Formats: sequence, C-alpha cells, structure tokens
Amino acid sequence: MMSPCWVFMILVGFRISDAATQGQNTCTFNDKLKSVCVAAGDSVSVPCPNMTGEDFRLNLLKDQEVISNHTCSLGNKAPDCKSSSRGWVQLHIKTDNDSVSFLLKGVNASSHGVYRCEGQVRFPPPLLPAVPGAVSILVLIEGHQCKVPKQECSDNPWIWIWILALVSVTLYSVIITVSAVFFWVKLRKTDSQSDYMNTKPRAPRGQRKNRGVQNPAPRYF
Repeated sequence: MMSPCWVFMILVGFRISDAATQGQNTCTFNDKLKSVCVAAGDSVSVPCPNMTGEDFRLNLLKDQEVISNHTCSLGNKAPDCKSSSRGWVQLHIKTDNDSVSFLLKGVNASSHGVYRCEGQVRFPPPLLPAVPGAVSILVLIEGHQCKVPKQECSDNPWIWIWILALVSVTLYSVIITVSAVFFWVKLRKTDSQSDYMNTKPRAPRGQRKNRGVQNPAPRYF
C-alpha cells in the first residue's frame, strides 16, 4: 500500500526539478518557443535556418503572417540578399559564421507576438517545403505584457502545481505511515496481553510439600 505513494512522490520530485532547471536555464516553454521580455525601443533578433541552396528566400512571420521577405543568393563568403521589408525590420548577417537573422528594431507595445523565420530553396530544383528556424521568439514588452528585467521570463505556473502535488503526496504518505505504525504497536500490545491471560499460573512450591504430610490416625490398644 505504501510503495505506490512513495514511487509517485519520487517521480513528482524529478518532474519538478526538471521543470525548474528548464525555466532557469533556457526560459523556454517548449522546444521551439522562447519568451523574451524587452523594453520599448530595444531590438530583438529572430534567427533564420542555415540554407544551402544557390538561391533561396527568407520570410519573417509574425503570428503566422509574412511581414518581411528577402531573396538571397549564396555567394563565395556570405549570402547576398535583396530586401523587401518594413523599415523597422532588417536582415542581419554575421560575418564570423555566416548566420542570418532578422533584427526587429525599436519594438513597442504593438510588436507583441510570436516571430519566426523560415527559408525556402528556389534553385536548384526540386522545390522543397519551407524550412523553419530553430526557435520562435515570443516578444513581450515591459510595462505591457511583462514586468521582469530584460532577457528574463516569468515563472512557469506548472512548477507550483507540481510543488502542491508533491506536498500533498508527502503529507498523505506521512499520515499513512504514522497510522500504520500506531496500529501495529497497538496490535502487538493486545497480542502480548492475550498471551499473558491464557497462560496457566504455576502452583505454589509449598503446597506440593504439604501433600506428603498427613496426620497419623491414633492407635488404640
């Protein structure tokens, strides 16, 4: 009866530890979504996938809607791209590793949303489906959607649910354990008293000696 309770409690403990580690180290709510809280006027980078085709297109999507796109060709050193985008969205290319990302400049309250970059090879054929970036960015603006410092995310509410579950299971296990020990001790005492009452008392030692002593009958001559 006790084993399933303790096993469940251990599993809950591991789940809480794992959830807390993910929340502190990566600030991610799943494998492809990252929450970023920034002040109004700051910039946010949205990474794009690495493309290998000679010609390809990079699209920036906000909440599943394309808001910017670039047509690129793979040069000798770095991608050469022609933009067709808004003024506050720029394409940023790192020369050290040739990585490409969209840069959202001067974000404000209306910039709140989920952004992701996807790329699609245009040449050589065949035409393949679009390739999404490694991570999507959820942009939160300080004073509107979040109240935490920059590059930090709010606490995961699931952690508190797991903590409450762990506390409940722990209290239940302790109560069951104490009750079982109490009834076991009480049962042992009852068995001991029953054994004592059923035991036949020993006869006194002096009574056995008195049985051999008899009053001699008087003799009449």
